[in-house]
Amino acid sequence: MQPACHPRSDPQVNTQRARHPLLFRGAAILLGLSLLVLLEIALRLCGVQPLPDSQDPYISFSSDATLFIKDPAGTSYQTAPERIDFFRPQAFPVKKPADTFRVFVLGGSTVQGRPYAVETSFTTWLKINLQAAEPERDMEVINCGGVSYASYRLVPILRETLQYQPDLFIVYTGHNEFLEERSYGNFKQSSPIYLTAQKSLRDLRIASLLQRILPDTQSKISAAPKTVLTADVNARLDFQKGLEGYHRDLDHRRDIVNHFKYNVRQMILLAKQADVPLVLVNPVSNLKNCPPFKCEFQNGLSQPQQDQLIACWKAANDCGWNEADRKMQLWKEAVRIDHQHADLLYSVGKTCESLQLYPEAKNWLTKAKEEDVCPLRILEPMHVSLLELAQEFHVPLVDIRSLIEQRTPDGIPGSEWLVDHVHPSIKGHQLIADTLYEKLVTLQLLPQPADWQSNRDQLRLAHLNSLPEEYFLRGALRSRRLEGWSRGRSQKIPPTSTQSFMQ
Repeated sequence: MQPACHPRSDPQVNTQRARHPLLFRGAAILLGLSLLVLLEIALRLCGVQPLPDSQDPYISFSSDATLFIKDPAGTSYQTAPERIDFFRPQAFPVKKPADTFRVFVLGGSTVQGRPYAVETSFTTWLKINLQAAEPERDMEVINCGGVSYASYRLVPILRETLQYQPDLFIVYTGHNEFLEERSYGNFKQSSPIYLTAQKSLRDLRIASLLQRILPDTQSKISAAPKTVLTADVNARLDFQKGLEGYHRDLDHRRDIVNHFKYNVRQMILLAKQADVPLVLVNPVSNLKNCPPFKCEFQNGLSQPQQDQLIACWKAANDCGWNEADRKMQLWKEAVRIDHQHADLLYSVGKTCESLQLYPEAKNWLTKAKEEDVCPLRILEPMHVSLLELAQEFHVPLVDIRSLIEQRTPDGIPGSEWLVDHVHPSIKGHQLIADTLYEKLVTLQLLPQPADWQSNRDQLRLAHLNSLPEEYFLRGALRSRRLEGWSRGRSQKIPPTSTQSFMQ
């Protein structure tokens, strides 16, 4: 007869007891995670939104100068004198009159109406549209378009204008992100997995709740060293040899694209936090009549490969249109050697356009824009960011790029609606204003009476007739100067430094 085992010495009993703590811990972890998931779902259902950051983790500014100051009488806000080099003078009452509809429009030189000015910007045509819809109301459309202003410079302006009792924000941005020199060194040292996880955590409503309870945590997170920019823009192309400073840098380009999305997200969250409607605009670029601003051969291309590419290029240019098939064959042979040379891609696109292969031409011309070493036109990933953010936060978006494509016979944006690489014609600004007005009607922010169009046309004509001939001559002169600027012909001496770093 076998002796009875003591319970403590029974291997089966010991194994079962060892399993129980593990099962208990696992169940506790699952329960905790389930509670967090339920809390996250409950917060989302209750309408809790992510909070905007109190500071930009990428850059800061050397001073906190405001865009608007009170006039000597203290009755109106006006554009600060030190900002007039970048903004056009604007004014509005400190005490907002009853039944006033106050709109702030933020962006760069397109918002300002360049190469002309505010008088023919879509902001002025929008004000006319609003007046035509409700003549009895006081309509204020305040133009906050800053020359060369990128999205990261618009966030402080939106934050400032929240105190001026806005009824609506409109944001048109994306073309100026590459104008100023800045570094993303701290973020380059972080792995993509870490940055993705950080973004995902920031979007959690639980994180928003904690940020409300512990507001000091954000300032600690934002205390890392970062690029410090001057109060106003120091665009590289404003100075001698500015174009020479642009080189292909895919990592830096990715960082700028990410920063753009971050800034637009910040503006959306700031407006939502204040319960002020915000409308995004998806900008348009000139694809068809704007060669790239700077080109470089693909990295790693040998000298023999460069010589072969140039030979194909020259042979393609020498081919007449009666040899169109041979011309395209040579272009495609050149592209097989280097698929990143923007001028080459543009030439292929223009050839397709001449052959009336419009969808193919649009594809090549878009590639040429994307490979431009000096990107003065919004990049495709930035278009995607605008559409994604509009969908994620249920923000209305006016897709001007798609609208211009639809209104252009060949579907390729060009000089039909644009006077240069990004700036719409006066007719283009009127189209933008009409589309914005229609969006506001859809959002039930404004009515559309039966006589709206006739009222609008009368007001438009009266406004155009009030502008002197010199206004249009100055616009034409400014357009020629802008062309020289974009091609790196500025003669200004650059400052010793346009940026510094927080220690």
